[in-house]
Amino acid sequence: MNLTEEQKKGQEVFFKIISEAWENEDFKKDLIDNPEEALEKFFGRKLPIDKKIMITDQSDPEYLYINIPVKPQMVNKKSEETIKDHKNGRIMTDYKGLYNSLQKIKK
Repeated sequence: MNLTEEQKKGQEVFFKIISEAWENEDFKKDLIDNPEEALEKFFGRKLPIDKKIMITDQSDPEYLYINIPVKPQMVNKKSEETIKDHKNGRIMTDYKGLYNSLQKIKK
């Protein structure tokens, strides 16, 4: 699967957060205890997303962690922000809102 530029920017933001949590135990603790406040402090501004944020510490090497994401919603039109399911001819959302929000956050 090829990622869009928007998705790549979103990944970069996630990687910055993960890297900081690996290197900075205080940030990691704050991120787990109060993610919105920790991220606003990390990026120096209010988060531009209207979602709650849940952080789980999955750094214990003794476990294999599996995250069950939100089930994709069906849409009627095809655009840059959608993924086509070629097998079934369906189109699913690509979490455009989240990536748009993350794209606006830069450190």
